[in-house]
Formats: sequence, C-alpha cells, structure tokens
Amino acid sequence: MRNKVLMIDDAFFQEIHNLERRVNPVTKHPEPLLRLDAPWDQKSETLNYLNVLYDEQEDLFRMWYVVKGNFPGEYWGGPCKTAYATSKDGIHWEKPIMNMVEVNGSKQNNYIIPEMLNLTYNIIDDPSDIAAHRYKMIFQIESNESRWARYHMPLCLSYSHDGIHWKRPTHVNPVLRGISDAGWGFIYDPDRRKYQLYTRRVPNLPRDISLYESYDLVNWEDKGRVLVPGDEHDPPDTFNFQSMTPFFYEDFCLALLNTHYSLPGAETYEVYNKAPDDYANRRLGQVDIQLAYSRDGVTWSRPDDRSPVIANGQPGSRDGGCIFVPSSAPIIRNGETWIYYFGFRHAHNAWSQFQYLEDHDHDVRDLSSYLLAKMPEDQWVSLDAGTVEGWVLGKPWLLPTQVLVNSDVAEGGFIAAEFVTPYGKPVEGLTRAECVPVTTSGKDQVLEWTSGVRPSELQQEHLGGLCIKFYLKNAKLYSYSFVQPDPDGEIATDWANARWLETIKHRSDNWDRLSTEPAAGVPARPGAQGRHSKRYGPYPRPPAKRR
Repeated sequence: MRNKVLMIDDAFFQEIHNLERRVNPVTKHPEPLLRLDAPWDQKSETLNYLNVLYDEQEDLFRMWYVVKGNFPGEYWGGPCKTAYATSKDGIHWEKPIMNMVEVNGSKQNNYIIPEMLNLTYNIIDDPSDIAAHRYKMIFQIESNESRWARYHMPLCLSYSHDGIHWKRPTHVNPVLRGISDAGWGFIYDPDRRKYQLYTRRVPNLPRDISLYESYDLVNWEDKGRVLVPGDEHDPPDTFNFQSMTPFFYEDFCLALLNTHYSLPGAETYEVYNKAPDDYANRRLGQVDIQLAYSRDGVTWSRPDDRSPVIANGQPGSRDGGCIFVPSSAPIIRNGETWIYYFGFRHAHNAWSQFQYLEDHDHDVRDLSSYLLAKMPEDQWVSLDAGTVEGWVLGKPWLLPTQVLVNSDVAEGGFIAAEFVTPYGKPVEGLTRAECVPVTTSGKDQVLEWTSGVRPSELQQEHLGGLCIKFYLKNAKLYSYSFVQPDPDGEIATDWANARWLETIKHRSDNWDRLSTEPAAGVPARPGAQGRHSKRYGPYPRPPAKRR
C-alpha cells in the first residue's frame, strides 16, 4: 500500500520553515509534431485547436485538429476543417486518408468534418456511458448570420462510437448558452458522476474562468466563477485568462491555465498598436501556461509562485508569441505527464500577426505548430532549500515500512528526515542523527536509519501515528511516499472506505443538513407527527377537538 504526498499545498503539513514553494517548468520536445505538408494542405492554412487522447485498448494516440484559413487583413483567420491523425508513440504522426470530406474536388485527405466558418470543440473518451456514446464532443460553430447578429455562439453536444463519425442529437441542441467565443476545459469526474465544463462567460473582459456542471450533458448548472486573475500575486498586466484544461493527478485536479499579458486598462489599443521600442514591458500580447489546483474540482487555487509551467520561447520561435493549452487533458504515461499544446510565432494581437503575414508572403503554414512538453513524475511543485537548511513538518500518519522521496539534490546538498511525536519529541531509532541522508537525485529513493528500525515496528508504541520532519539543503523535494505492507488488504479497505466517504460528501446536495432536521421536499400532512413532537413545515398543527 502506497500513500503519496505532493508539495502543491499544505493539506498534510503543519509547518514549513526556510523553504520556498516553487513551480517547475516542463521539458520541451525539440521538434514540432505535425506540419501542414500534405498535398491537400494550402499556403493560406494554419494549425489551430488540437485534441489528443490515448486509446489504451488499441495502444494508439489519436489526434483531432483544426486547420484554419488565414487571409490578409483577417485577424485570427477564417474557415475551419477538422482533420484526424494517429501515432503509436505519441511523437511520430500519420495522416490516414479518410475519404470523407471533399476538398478541391478530392476526398483523398484526412479530414473528417467539413469546412465551416468557425468550429471549436473538446472531445473526451467517456468510460461512464455505453459504447455507442463512448466519445463526447462539446462544440461551438459560427455562421455569417451569427457574426452579423453579433452574438456569442451557444454550445452543442455530439457523440460517437469511434471518434470519426459524429451524431448530433437535434432534440437537445444547443445545450448551453451565454458562453464566450472559445477556450473550454471539459472533463468527467467519476467520483461526483458529473461532467464539468470550465469556460469564459459573457461578458468576457477581463476574462476569467467559470464552471458549469451537468449529470447528463443537457441540463447544466452555473456554478459561478472559480478563478479570477489579478490578485496580490499577479502583476498588473495579468488580467486575462484565455482558457483552462483540467485533469486528475494523484489526489488533485490540476489545470493548465492560459495566462494572457495585456496592457492594463487598454487591451484593445495594445491589440492593434505596437508598443514603442523603449516600452519596458516586452511581453504584452504573449500567452503562456501556468498551474492551478483543486481537491474537489470546484474550489480552485493557484500557487503563490506564478512562474509558467510552459513558458514562451524566444521571439520568433514556434512558441515565442502565444502558447495555447490543449482541448484535452494531458496524458500520463509511467508517471510522466505529456502535454500537447500549440504555439504561435506571433503574439495575441493583430499587429504582430499582420507583420508575420507580410514578412512571409502570406504563407501561414508555419505560423503555428503542435508541440509536446513533458513533466517528470510529481515535479509540478517543489519545496526548495538553498545553502541555508530548511525543514517541513508533516501531520500525524500511520507508520510506514518505507519512506520514499522524489527529489533533486545539488552538489553538497541532502535530504534527511526523522519521526517525532505530535508533542514534538524525536522518536529513538528514527531521529535525524540516525538518518542516512539522500544525496542523489531521482524518484523512489529510500530513506533509512542506521538503527535498522522500520517506522512500522513502532506502531503499537505510538498509536495515532507520528509526524515526519524533513530537513533539506541545496535540494528540491517534489513528493514523498509512505509504503506499508498490506497482505490482507485491510489498509487498502480502510482507505477505500475513507475515499468512499469523501465521494458521498461530493455527491450529496445536503451533506451539511443535521440529522434531526426534517427532510426537504413536500411537507408531511398536518398532524402526521406524534402528539408531543416538535412541528416542522408550513402547516400548523390542527386545533384539538373540543368535547
């Protein structure tokens, strides 16, 4: 049995001293994954939204992506088509001939959804539904009429058994109105048995993230805003969130958050007018990716450290201008998280896009790219120590057989630990003086004590658990794990029951109701209570009959 603690929040810590909580960057794959180099690709087309899922049954990566027209004088382009690609390793992609959509007189292409004025969507592989509805799509389309009317497009629902052929139920669409023009995060929470949609609402400036929830994808509940930019940790130019992609990781629901840097109080001016060469802030118009986290998918927080998880590259590079989160959740393989995203060479403004078009003779095939970034296991957030030692004290926990740490240790650094009672007294045999420090980097490194004592051997002496205290110097601690033998499955059953209890809380709409309160709904008929009982509800007790 293994219980892992990440450094993202303070849920399992009592005190932190002289350590800095830091957000860590991903490792970027050096080359783009897919180019517009097929015979049917046009000079006036560029890559846009992408959706990547991993099919465990077929051991296959599947990509749905938007090819968008981009013409002189048009900001963000025009008509969209959806194409399909597959990969065995997630890096080298093939474009199968689908024979579904005619383009320039031929169906010899990989398109599966025909051209329309605008199309954006999120696709999920839904294990909770029947096979015929395995794939779900929440999508938005645009028409010339809607542009003329100047209204935001409603969201619609579609489903598919294979991800290729989509059915759109006419009796329910559209399913949600009043949503902004793009950028949603779509996920299914199996604990709460709910679909969650994180999106921008209307009006959408400044832009923030709102949550909508549904049991059936047709009836949606507006849960309100869950993340708003511009707090005490944000600089003045951070007042827009473009979108958010949520995903489950260990005990958390994490999210990739699109952060947009704009000219405070004059975003529209900055979109169309280049800043002077001597203007100090050179990142106006850029979009990067930061981290957000939640333990229930409803209440969200951001680390105080607002360093990007995926930062913009150098000016003019493939992700030097804008980085947009994927429409689908990242893929976790062997502990490592793979993040597919798309980057633009220009910033999120008209003047830099028009400049690119002019400099490249309106050939936009290389304007944007599909890119891959990888986050090593658990390295989202760390507690960091420099040359001065720091420590972190955990809360009481059932004593493990082994303690494993995931860390990076620099030259001359170390990570050591001891167990202390909740009264603060070190436990003999498990003191810091007896600990063999970890001085190398890596995951699943075992902490040992020269006494040879395993913490679990002291369980009966310390019922109620002990606290672990880590000491760090020139090191980064990403996570630690308590490993406990469980030959009969008793510990696993206890944890499963605890998880079940949390799930009940999440699913219940009246968990906080006192057990002595009456049930909600239709009140009981008058006089239903006993003669001496307390009366609840809107009806008074009928007067006693006189004789």
